[in-house]
Amino acid sequence: MQKTSRKQFFTTSFSWMASLYLLEGGFGLLNQIYADKKISAPFPDDLHPVLESDPTAKALGFHQDAKDTDFNLYPERKEPTAKNQFCKHCVQYTQVNEGWGKCNIITTGVVSSKGWCSAWTKRS
Repeated sequence: MQKTSRKQFFTTSFSWMASLYLLEGGFGLLNQIYADKKISAPFPDDLHPVLESDPTAKALGFHQDAKDTDFNLYPERKEPTAKNQFCKHCVQYTQVNEGWGKCNIITTGVVSSKGWCSAWTKRS
């Protein structure tokens, strides 16, 4: 077994720490990515968002951000006619505030106005 010098140990350690720092958002790279996914509207009091892991939400392919829809499972979401398919334009959606509302189908919390699920039906 080869001995590691002190200089080599510190050089390797510094390299690993610098790499981890950059990966963890040292320059704000990951923070910027996550900031794009956050919904900016204030959250309603005493309510919680529907979890995408909720059984009903999962069965409907629900996402708080319609951009996260799996186009392989829901190819109709990719069509040009689906560009305005958001919860805020659905007949099942009742607005609570500017960014959030209640859904008549997914009743475990509130949904984002920018969300989508396969039960989407155009409001008349």
